[in-house]
Amino acid sequence: MKKIRKMSELMPELVADILLRLPVSSLLRCRCVSKSLRTEIDSEYFVKNHLDRSIQTETRQKLVIYGSLINQSSEIYVADFDDNLARARPLNRPLISRHHNAPMYGYCNGLILFGPHLTIWNPFTRRYKRIPPPDESNAIFLCSGLGYDSVRDDYMIVLISKPHLGCCHVWIFGLKSDFWRRSQDLNDDASPWPLGHFASGALYWPCKIKNKCVGFDLAKEVFFDIPLPSDCGRGSIFSDSLVVFGGKVYSPTLHDGTVEYYLLVNEDKGGDVMGVSWRKEFTMENVTTIRDVFPPRPLAYSKDRNSILLGEVGGVFWHNLENRTKQRVDIAGLPVEGRYRYNVCWENLVSVGKDSAFDGAAEEVTN
Repeated sequence: MKKIRKMSELMPELVADILLRLPVSSLLRCRCVSKSLRTEIDSEYFVKNHLDRSIQTETRQKLVIYGSLINQSSEIYVADFDDNLARARPLNRPLISRHHNAPMYGYCNGLILFGPHLTIWNPFTRRYKRIPPPDESNAIFLCSGLGYDSVRDDYMIVLISKPHLGCCHVWIFGLKSDFWRRSQDLNDDASPWPLGHFASGALYWPCKIKNKCVGFDLAKEVFFDIPLPSDCGRGSIFSDSLVVFGGKVYSPTLHDGTVEYYLLVNEDKGGDVMGVSWRKEFTMENVTTIRDVFPPRPLAYSKDRNSILLGEVGGVFWHNLENRTKQRVDIAGLPVEGRYRYNVCWENLVSVGKDSAFDGAAEEVTN
């Protein structure tokens, strides 16, 4: 005979299921209801499941808009895919005045790493953490990246410094471990661009002087070189030689308003030997660029998978893959017609580590 469960036994499961469906702003309010709810919402298990559910159901996806190339503003905005990107709302970035130019050092799962003083920030929980730089005097910091190491279950900040000619030091900071440590050095001739791209457990930097990119496996802490596609044309002399789309690495090649996207494919050659190759995945026509220099960035698929959202010089556009048409997305709330940068993330509860602070925003960041 099937045992009938009591309502009291079902309640924790029902509550957990309801909580997983709520946006971050509602969950932050729920934390104030009781100690048990706070413990549940703050647990690593819940934080991971909440993010995973958003990805699986394609809800609470956000478009992050930043860095107008016209006025070099430090302002950051967010628009909601669930609201068809109708309006962008400003985010209250901590420690930065409105018109101060603050460089971006990395992105991962909605976390933002920025400067000039190294700060990691979750704009959805509105928590930030100021991180002291590595103790290395007279070093020039060349490039950086933010990624997630699934083996350690930790978010990692990677800085590459150049204390002297002929050598580049690699520093790693784990949000859980909360300290800097040295890792494998990088050859001085790599000359990577400053901002690293995270995908599938590794950070990738296109190189300035060679037709290649440099990857860094966060779990193994080893570097590897990847030649860029032979059809890359301009090679890797621009920082946009790599883009991450849907958690995968692409290399765009741009010619006369048409851009081809090559997907980085890992190849198992037997044993512990892995190889890589590039495969042309899709082509976009009639794109807006400046002298074929800045390739459009693919941002997201439409829910029916018939269109791709591209971030172009003149804004964001839905490109239909079937009839090759494109439609501009008019996002209200942006102060100027600027040449913005774009990133896509999922609203999340990911912690920025211990001793974090509240960003002091007067209004809720998301609904």
